[in-house]
Amino acid sequence: MDLYRFTRFSAFGATAVLPLLGAGSVKPDLHLGASLCLLGVAACFHSFAYIHNDVCDLELDRSQPLRADYPLVRGDLAPSAALALALSAIPAAFSLSQGRAGRGYLAAAFALMAAYNRWGKACPFPPLTDLVQALGWACLIAYGAEAAGAPPNRLTHYLIGYEILLILMVNGVHGALRDLGNDQACGAQTTAIMLGASATPTGLRIGPGLLGYAGLLQAGMFALAHGANRHNHAAHQRRAALSLTTLSSLTLALLIHAARGTISPTDSGMLHLILILSSPIALVEPGLGPALRNTTLVAHSLPLLANGMTYDALRRLWP
Repeated sequence: MDLYRFTRFSAFGATAVLPLLGAGSVKPDLHLGASLCLLGVAACFHSFAYIHNDVCDLELDRSQPLRADYPLVRGDLAPSAALALALSAIPAAFSLSQGRAGRGYLAAAFALMAAYNRWGKACPFPPLTDLVQALGWACLIAYGAEAAGAPPNRLTHYLIGYEILLILMVNGVHGALRDLGNDQACGAQTTAIMLGASATPTGLRIGPGLLGYAGLLQAGMFALAHGANRHNHAAHQRRAALSLTTLSSLTLALLIHAARGTISPTDSGMLHLILILSSPIALVEPGLGPALRNTTLVAHSLPLLANGMTYDALRRLWP
C-alpha cells in the first residue's frame, strides 16, 4: 500500500495513455516493443510528476487527513530521498526514449510539471499554473506522436486540446474541491477558492463562479471529443461516434444526478473522472492496431480496477 500511494498508481492510467494516444493518432499500427517503450516513458514521467509534487507540497500534506497514511507525511521516507527518486526518473525517461524524435516535447513536459509543482499553490492567479500543468501533460501526447515517427496531425491537436481542458477540470475543480478545507486553512491559492468555493462547518459551498467554470470546461471537452472524430479514418468514425455519444450521455446523466443530490460528491467525482478519461480512448481505439490497442486499454483500465474508489462508487450507484 505504501508503494501504491507513493507512486499514485491509481492515477497511472491517466498518464500512461497519453503518449500511446499521441502515437495512435499518427501511427495506429505501432508495434508492441515501441508501445511498451512509450509506456515506460510515461511511467517515468508519472513518477516524477507525483513524487516531486509530494515533496513540494509536503507542508500542506502534513495537515491534510487524506494524506495521513502517505510515507512522506508519516516520515518513513526522507524528502531528500524522495526528491532523488523523482529526479532520477528524468534520465530514465530519456534513456527509454527511442532516438531523438519528440525529446523536445518530453523535456518541455518535465519542465512545465516541475514549474507547476513548485509554484502551483502559491500563484496569485491559480488558473495560470493549472494551465502550466495541463500543458505539461499535453506535451506527452505530442511526444508520443513524434516518437512514433510522425509530426502531430489534426487528430493529435484535438487530443492535446482535450487533455488541456481535462487537466484544468481535474486540477481546478476535482482536486481543488477535494483539498478545499485544508488548502483554505493553510492559505493556499487554488482555482476553486479564487472562484468562490469555501469549506464550511456544514460542508462545501460551491458558488456560481466555479459551477460556470466547470460547465464551460465540460462543454469544451464534449465539443473537442466529437469534433475530433471528423479527423478519424472514415472507416472508424461510426464506431467512435457511438462510443463518444454513449459516454457523453452517461456524463450528462451523472451531472444531473449530482446536481439533484442523489449521488454523493465523492462518488460522482470518481465516476465523472472515469468518463472524461475514457473519451479520448473511445475516440482513437477503433483505428488502433492490436498491439497498441491492447497496450492502451490495459494501461487505462488496470489502475482503475485496482482503485477501491471505483468499486465503491459503482456499488453505491447500483446497489
